[in-house]
Amino acid sequence: MKCIFIYNPASGRGQIINHIEYITKALATVYDTVDIYASKSSQDVTDVTIRACNEYDAIIFSGGDGTFNEVAMGVSSCDRRPPLGYIPLGTTNDIARNLKIPRNVKGALKVILTGETIKHDVGKINDRYFVYSAAIGACTGTSYTTKHEEKKLLGRLAYARNGINEFFTTPLSKVRVISSDKSIETTAPLVLVLNSVSVGGMPFNRYGHLNDGLFDVILVNNDISNGRLNIIRVFLSSILGKRRKEVAIALHASNFRIEIDGEQTWCIDGEEGPKGSVNIENLHNHLTIYAPKRKARRQKNR
Repeated sequence: MKCIFIYNPASGRGQIINHIEYITKALATVYDTVDIYASKSSQDVTDVTIRACNEYDAIIFSGGDGTFNEVAMGVSSCDRRPPLGYIPLGTTNDIARNLKIPRNVKGALKVILTGETIKHDVGKINDRYFVYSAAIGACTGTSYTTKHEEKKLLGRLAYARNGINEFFTTPLSKVRVISSDKSIETTAPLVLVLNSVSVGGMPFNRYGHLNDGLFDVILVNNDISNGRLNIIRVFLSSILGKRRKEVAIALHASNFRIEIDGEQTWCIDGEEGPKGSVNIENLHNHLTIYAPKRKARRQKNR
């Protein structure tokens, strides 16, 4: 049995460097061969992951949501897709929150070493992949425009500061969602396509439908404040578990097109994505991920 451990040296304020020896020894209790790889860039992570799919029995990696996206991009494009083990050390770690993976090295390793797995849906937006979210509109560029130096110094406060600036400057978009059975046209300050409970470190989509072959699509309605009040209302109501129709339009879909009036940039899993109109598809049960026993057994009992 062989595994590779890929890590982002810059993620989580660089703390992963102090855990390399511990992680290697822990993985060696299960795998005969443990290869270590320090990533050099986001594209490098994807490239290494693609090669690893044909060489290893498991791909273990550490970083934030961006690193998870880069690994998913590589694995999702391959025919052979080994199970993924995630050690979350990013700033927000939305994917770890969704999967109930402990956000510390020891706890995450314990999940990996038990060998329990779940199947996970993957989204395809044009020719790219995403795991938990695709979004366009107010505050969606904050995660990839915030500089690494700011995140290292301020953590989540860096996102908050830049998010407030973006909140007041993002323009409204004319949006049309076209699926096999419906077409919705509206003007929205924020569009979200989610396979996630947590967004931006908050339980934004508390009762979301996860890994069922469908995405939760949320179109925030316009209002007298160019939709800004409704964005706040959506976040508050979603955290409380109540979604009001006058605040946002919500639907479930697996294969659809979103047409945008303009060339705004999509944010996919916290990273910069395509611009303008896109085609989105749900690839059901496309990835295998090590997850806590309770979550894995719950999925198997469905």
